Amino acid sequence: MSAQSTQSDISQQSTEKGRWIERIVRSAKQTYKLCPYFDKKMNSCFIKMLKSQKKSRCDREGKFDTCPVFAEFIGEQYDKLVATSKVLPQDFRDLQLIP
Repeated sequence: MSAQSTQSDISQQSTEKGRWIERIVRSAKQTYKLCPYFDKKMNSCFIKMLKSQKKSRCDREGKFDTCPVFAEFIGEQYDKLVATSKVLPQDFRDLQLIP
């Protein structure tokens, strides 16, 4: 019985995470035309640079609505905030203010 409850807790948490990621991406799209982590001059991705990947070029030319790198980065921010028991921001701009 406890195995079922823990599995439902995990699936509920993953759906909450997915909804939160969608909300933050939607909020970012309303504010920015191109990804805020995209460098136009170099055509590179700052998120990939932070992760020290050799290929930091953006494959999507700054379009971030379906970008897996951007969504993964937002998901990592979610995990970090939940682990430290901080309040989840409801807007992308608020997410950028959190240290």
